[in-house]
Amino acid sequence: MLGITRLTQVRAGIRSSTLREQSKIRDATAYAKLSKMRWAGHVMLLNDHRWTRAVSDWTPRDVKRTTGRPPTRWSDFFTKSFKERYNALRVSRTDRIHWTTLVRERDKWKDCWRPLGTA
Repeated sequence: MLGITRLTQVRAGIRSSTLREQSKIRDATAYAKLSKMRWAGHVMLLNDHRWTRAVSDWTPRDVKRTTGRPPTRWSDFFTKSFKERYNALRVSRTDRIHWTTLVRERDKWKDCWRPLGTA
């Protein structure tokens, strides 16, 4: 795209993030996180009893979790993301809002999944 080989990049000391900005390629992890946040907002706003909402909220009763490190649950991702965001914004613990409550207010939810630098 830019005509720069990896060898040229290393010799010139050009960072990969700089090349991504110049070529306007999205960072894969940032795009995945953004997509996950948008989908969660969409699913949590559903008021009817669709299977997507039911599966998101579902907790099995008769299944024991395996030993060892437990796999990350869907809600754990959002809890961790909001904790990091609140810490970056220096929001006091009493003023923090749980993500499932925040998703009900569409404008505030959209502000939450925007990058911190943009407003």
